Amino acid sequence: MALTKVQAEGVNLADNFAFTGTVSGSGMNLLLSNTISSAVAQYDISSTYINSTYDSYIIYATLLPASDNVFLKSRVFVGGSIQTGTIYGAEAGDNASSNYMNNNADDSMKMQTDTVGNATGEGGTWFISLHNVNNTDRPFAYFGDLHKYSTSGTSASSTIGGGLIVANRGSVVNGYRFFFNSGNIASGAVRVYGIRT
Repeated sequence: MALTKVQAEGVNLADNFAFTGTVSGSGMNLLLSNTISSAVAQYDISSTYINSTYDSYIIYATLLPASDNVFLKSRVFVGGSIQTGTIYGAEAGDNASSNYMNNNADDSMKMQTDTVGNATGEGGTWFISLHNVNNTDRPFAYFGDLHKYSTSGTSASSTIGGGLIVANRGSVVNGYRFFFNSGNIASGAVRVYGIRT
């Protein structure tokens, strides 16, 4: 293979480049980019995307509920089955107030302190990073941020985190589910990245 040298003046990044082969080193790979254009009861990210390839992932999700005044929740898949037992812990805190939420033995992970609205432009945008997906010594965990709009259109942001309880540290996660506590997901967009280390 011929070696191409970069000249001292550098590379013009406005040019078009095509890479072939395997790109190595740290960074992110886009695994999924999907639009939710019709109502669904839940949105699942399957083992096609969350599997043993990476131990950490980043998810961007912008979701509008079909029902007003609801909470977003999440669960994980283990061995291809959704986990519904009281094996989850979660915490959230609003950034501009003393509004907090905490639980350590729930059947899902609550992704916000209070509810979101379903009018046009409301709902929320979640940024979460998933960790210890394949680690059997430490439990699966996520942390991230949320920006949401309430039923009155008021905006707020929160810091969120959660995961499986310590007793379930041996669970290998191979999927992730978003759902609202009542009603469908009316519309949205989801992107998933695998984190190269």
